[in-house]
Amino acid sequence: MFDDIHDLIERCIKREERAWSEFIDRFSGLVYYSARERLRRNGFSFGEQDIQDIVQNVFIDIWEKSSLSEVRERHKIKAWLSIVGQTRALNFMRKKRERLLGEEELFKVENIVSDKGEEYRIELVEELEKAIENFSPREKIILKLNIIHGKTHKEIAGFMNMSINTVSTIIARRKELLRKTLNNFTN
Repeated sequence: MFDDIHDLIERCIKREERAWSEFIDRFSGLVYYSARERLRRNGFSFGEQDIQDIVQNVFIDIWEKSSLSEVRERHKIKAWLSIVGQTRALNFMRKKRERLLGEEELFKVENIVSDKGEEYRIELVEELEKAIENFSPREKIILKLNIIHGKTHKEIAGFMNMSINTVSTIIARRKELLRKTLNNFTN
């Protein structure tokens, strides 16, 4: 075990596996706590796996980019790691939200079936896409979380930092609009 933090960091920079293993053991809890608390303070809803992914990515990036060599004040490594963990957590959640905005996944076209034939199915999909196009980005995310990912209204409210009543109202209104669109199309 390395008692001197400066020595430990120098050995990590030299890519000594034993030192790197100890570095991770010594500081992964700090990165975990920093990332988790930053997400809580910013009102993000997250799971245990999200935090584990963030922590793992922090250490992978430090190793791959040799970031420890850029730390000038080595005695402040804890503060540096805390900031890296917090920043990475916010970036992770922003990217997660962006992925959820991806419209190509909102409704899985291959899951829409019709006993009236392929041509009818294609027209039906086009009508759905037109209806969805008018929804706000926020409404698209909420519907996607509910319909595709099977999230409850409460889970969505936590993730979106909104009241459960607002989420429930958006889902009910938008699903009703989609029903009307489909009913008009099928009649």
